[in-house]
Amino acid sequence: MALARTWSVALVGLEGHLVEVEADISQGLPKTTLIGLPDASLTEARDRVRAAVVNSGERFPDRKVTIGLSPATLPKAGSHYDVAIAVSLLTAAGAVEPRSLRQTAIIGELGLDGRIREVRGALAMTLAARASSASSSPT
Repeated sequence: MALARTWSVALVGLEGHLVEVEADISQGLPKTTLIGLPDASLTEARDRVRAAVVNSGERFPDRKVTIGLSPATLPKAGSHYDVAIAVSLLTAAGAVEPRSLRQTAIIGELGLDGRIREVRGALAMTLAARASSASSSPT
């Protein structure tokens, strides 16, 4: 069983909130589940992340994968969680060093080939992550 965590940012209006992105790889039938109040575009991240990981030359786990977005009560929308989900998954799989992610909020949409695409609201998300890390650092 492997568990890893990264950070991203949810925008509610113009206000940003840190979101913990956890990936758990465990025994079970291969399936990817996304939990934590995702909207339809975020639910599609499962397929974008799988294709991006495989097309980037990494191995996608053939096991049960659970992706959790916390806090669960905060609505989450958009594709800007893709990179945070992929990095969390790759960290849980042992391909990324977890210590390098402690103080980092990750935003970006993934192309199916693994390219990172720009997202709307990146400046507001960056400012929110910076303000949140100054008041209470995510560790």
